[in-house]
Amino acid sequence: MDLCAVYVSPATARLFDRGRIPLVLAGWDDYSVWGWDPQEGTLFAQLWRNTDDSGDPPRHWITPVYGWPETGSPAELAARIASVTGSALRDALLALAQCAPELVAAELRALAASA
Repeated sequence: MDLCAVYVSPATARLFDRGRIPLVLAGWDDYSVWGWDPQEGTLFAQLWRNTDDSGDPPRHWITPVYGWPETGSPAELAARIASVTGSALRDALLALAQCAPELVAAELRALAASA
């Protein structure tokens, strides 16, 4: 049995019981979500372009199940979202901050200010 531990900051731990959180990223904000996956023990994102059919599988699914490394860092998740969507890192950080718990949102906004 493989065991893997992911570091999660006290701020990020506030995501554990939040479920799916809307991702407010221009062009991707109609259906896309992110949050904590308790089964996989990692952050995840499911991304649909606004022009996609919400009944279809996500265009991008950022999770270890689809080959992405586990992460407990919202900033790392934002970098992955920026990578697959072609968005600026600053925009991805602010998109996650929009609906995140305040401690996580504050960290993301501070990172976006320097991105």
